Amino acid sequence: MPIKATGMEELQRKLQRLRRFNTDTRVAEKALMAGARIVRDEMERLAPESSFNKEHLAENIIIGEIIEGRIRISYHKDFFYGKFLEWGTSKMDKQPFMEVAYINVKQKVLEAMAHVYRTELRKIL
Repeated sequence: MPIKATGMEELQRKLQRLRRFNTDTRVAEKALMAGARIVRDEMERLAPESSFNKEHLAENIIIGEIIEGRIRISYHKDFFYGKFLEWGTSKMDKQPFMEVAYINVKQKVLEAMAHVYRTELRKIL
């Protein structure tokens, strides 16, 4: 009894699009940026602020460029004291906010990144 398969051409087209999707770094970068924005927002929320009327560390949390599939979220170089707040010094207790921010939102970051991938996959399939 012969087997008749239908839809093979459509399946091949979808597999070809999926292959291109896997090698396209734009989707991965879009997902990284979505996650990075969530971490940055939480870092801004948690960053300690002084009572002085000046620009604060929280206003200078930046998202760096994506390099080799990684992205850096940190403070502007003029706000170098962020590292002293995060880790403390011999004369000052630590006031961690960067690691705490990541821990607080890591599930939201994963969900946001997965959402980007699902949305982009729906576009091609």
